Amino acid sequence: MARRTPNTSSNFRQGFGWAPLYIAAALIVALIAATILYYVEQRNRADHEAELRAQIQSELNMAALDLSLIFQRNADTIRAVSALISIEPDISFERFAAFSKEIFVDHTDFIEISAAPDLVVDRIYPETGEAQFMGMDFRAADNKELFAHVSRARKSQSVLFAGPIDLEKGGQGIVAYDTVYLDDAEGKPQFWGVVNLVIDFEEELRILGLDTVDFRLAIRGKDARGSHGAIFWGDRSTFAAEPVFATVSLPVGSWVMAAAPTGGWNNYSASINQLYGIVAGITLTVLIMICAGLRLIQLRMRAVAQMSSAINSIQDGFAYYNSDDRLVACNDKYRDFHGGAAKLFTAGTRFEDILRSGVSRGHYAEAIGREEEWVQERLAQHKASGGAVDQKLDDGRWVRMSEARTPDGGTVGFLVDITELVSAKEDAEHANVAKSEFLDVMSHELRTPLTVVLGGTPFLVKPELLPATQKVMARLASMGEEFDPLAKDIETMLTSFKGLAGKVERSARSLLTLINEVLDYSKIEAGRMKLAREMCYCDELIEDVVEQYRSKAEEKGLSLEGSSADLAIFADEPRVRQILDNLVSNAIKFTEKGSVRIEAQRFGDFARFRIIDTGIGIPTDRVDGIFDKFSQGNTSDRRRAGGTGLGLAISKKFVEMHGGTIGVSSRAGEGSEFTFTIPKHMVQKARKTEDMHQKPAA
Repeated sequence: MARRTPNTSSNFRQGFGWAPLYIAAALIVALIAATILYYVEQRNRADHEAELRAQIQSELNMAALDLSLIFQRNADTIRAVSALISIEPDISFERFAAFSKEIFVDHTDFIEISAAPDLVVDRIYPETGEAQFMGMDFRAADNKELFAHVSRARKSQSVLFAGPIDLEKGGQGIVAYDTVYLDDAEGKPQFWGVVNLVIDFEEELRILGLDTVDFRLAIRGKDARGSHGAIFWGDRSTFAAEPVFATVSLPVGSWVMAAAPTGGWNNYSASINQLYGIVAGITLTVLIMICAGLRLIQLRMRAVAQMSSAINSIQDGFAYYNSDDRLVACNDKYRDFHGGAAKLFTAGTRFEDILRSGVSRGHYAEAIGREEEWVQERLAQHKASGGAVDQKLDDGRWVRMSEARTPDGGTVGFLVDITELVSAKEDAEHANVAKSEFLDVMSHELRTPLTVVLGGTPFLVKPELLPATQKVMARLASMGEEFDPLAKDIETMLTSFKGLAGKVERSARSLLTLINEVLDYSKIEAGRMKLAREMCYCDELIEDVVEQYRSKAEEKGLSLEGSSADLAIFADEPRVRQILDNLVSNAIKFTEKGSVRIEAQRFGDFARFRIIDTGIGIPTDRVDGIFDKFSQGNTSDRRRAGGTGLGLAISKKFVEMHGGTIGVSSRAGEGSEFTFTIPKHMVQKARKTEDMHQKPAA
């Protein structure tokens, strides 16, 4: 035998055919997760930046407002000094110092205040202040920038905050300029000079807490020139970091504040790591679910393939229809049974469509000529799904369809080829007909000689009644005593003949009984046994049976008694008598001492017969099968009592043909009680009404 080469490509598909799907699923899930994560991250960044901008903007607006208010307050302070000078242009240093001192009490951020009549500083408070300003002439060539500040203040006629400037003690300061005017004799304002206030700018920021903010902060607009001014405080790179802005409003000009996060706007929020974990967890979960789904699909496909292979290996046809009566699956054998309609056997096809297709092609022989009626009958049987239906196909085959409902409302159907069974049944029926014909012939051929035998045995049993015997015995008696020995010898011979004739008669009657039982059972099985019903009375039946078996009972020393209520039944009297004969005969056979009793009683709407004996009883394990054919209490009973074992089986058949029931109650060694009944519709009126009505015809 050639060695089979392994199918490596098949093995590869079995081992790796699903691997690309799992890899593709993993890649798709990873790509989707990355896309989602990218989108969420970008959205998170945008949301975080917007939130952070709003937060910093809010804080920056508050800081700008506070700074504006502080410098507005500073402007009011320097205006108060200017107002004092305008009232007292020749104010003394002491008066100036005292007034200034009161102002400085509540302002730790003030460094010094000075007055410069005709733009030359001549008084400063405190004296320990910035000495560089004492005697300074704003018109001097080296003070052009300061003069420019004074000019702006004169032009704007408001307080100008210039700077910052570097202070001698370190740090930066802001210089406030406010011009002072005096009215001349004509009431026209004449320029007097300028008042300067030096403010510790960093102290101002410290007071507002701007030196410890948790974000980057810078201010531009030196000399109150707004966005056009230079950056004079903070991290210069802040203005290049896409900051948020806020304007500090000053009496003249403004400052611009800029703020940005220390780590930049692209810093992740605190929840981004949690987001990564969540997305990773979801990705892993989805990947596991997809892989599990693919695995389930793989297992399902494998199960479907295995199931398809399994149902195709069934020798009978198999099909399953769902609750909507549409085909779900079937095997090749099922399709084969439907011949040309096999193409209809695809998932989703209705059972009715398959059925009508077969009818239209003449596939079902019994539907020809009554197609619609047959379809409706078959559909009703299909919906009932409670048994088997035999169908003959157009190719001569016979199939048996068995259908059953599933818990979900579907239908499972099996098609079994019973062609051989039907053929065997037909052969058996033909054989049974032949057997019946044979038995009919044999019954006549057997009964005819037995009738002759039984007709002659009464004379052989009692030969002294024969005329020839009487004539011989009379002649011998007339011939005298010398012929007495011969007469005695003849009497002895006749006695021997009587014994032999009795045995012949009993054997012939037993043989006739056996023949009748076999013929009766054969007729019953063939369905050829008919009942000839007529009115009969229970007491007469029981009385006849008692008289028939009394001598046999007395021979065994048994008491045989019978009793009956006033009952009349409409039945086949010979068959009822045969039932009683079988039961009473058995009771006497299997009873060695005691009694046998026959009773007939009313039992509701039934007439009930009871045969009670005190015999050997029936073993418990044989009670259930006692009415089966060829069955007796035990194997020794048949050898001891004889018989075919058909008596009880025939009795049961006769009772059931009358519509009654038969049963037995017995225990080994305690006797038996056989009971049979006649149903209500066969019970007629009692005998005392018989004279008023004619018996119904049998």
